[in-house]
Amino acid sequence: MPHRPQKQSWDSLIDENLKKVFEEDANADLPPHLLELLDRLDKIQVTDGADGSAPLPEAEG
Repeated sequence: MPHRPQKQSWDSLIDENLKKVFEEDANADLPPHLLELLDRLDKIQVTDGADGSAPLPEAEG
């Protein structure tokens, strides 16, 4: 089993490995059904409530 360098903390080692795993997912192509859904969502008009429709909920911060 390979040993990690003593200078590298466990936190940074975990950080590096998580970034490697999730970077692969972030760069992967989306399936066609998700691309279609995103396209449909982009076409939906959202109102701010000025026309009498219900306003969008405020984001909690």
